[in-house]
Amino acid sequence: MKKAVMAAVFIGVMLVNSVFAGEKEVGKRVLRSFKKEFTGAVDAQWHTYNEYVRVEFTFNNVPLIACYNFDGVRLALVRNILFSSLPLSLQFDLGKRYKDSWVSQLYELVNGGGTQYRLILESADQKIHLRSNGNDDWDVIKEEEKK
Repeated sequence: MKKAVMAAVFIGVMLVNSVFAGEKEVGKRVLRSFKKEFTGAVDAQWHTYNEYVRVEFTFNNVPLIACYNFDGVRLALVRNILFSSLPLSLQFDLGKRYKDSWVSQLYELVNGGGTQYRLILESADQKIHLRSNGNDDWDVIKEEEKK
């Protein structure tokens, strides 16, 4: 009987530890910073990497991604945006330079350097990764041929 009770307690402890394992590996500083900055955030999903911690969550009904260093300092905040949310000068520049392409991914990235817009344009045979710091032009990050 004692063995059965001990086994049940052990299994219970293991289940509780696995449910909160993501928060344990994140670290108290990061959790404290996140909770302070995004009070009311829901559906947080944590991912720990060698250099930083990433959290995907919803805040004020907007899906966001934040990245923190292990000291709890936010490195970046990312959100998907609509093409119509881009500054008009960036919309016009894309229309002139890439007439036969479509936007497959577009997001806004805010970090210590300011706000950047990043997107992926696709055509029938190519993908182009672009970045802009919000002025009137785009920088090509990478071009790749579709297979």
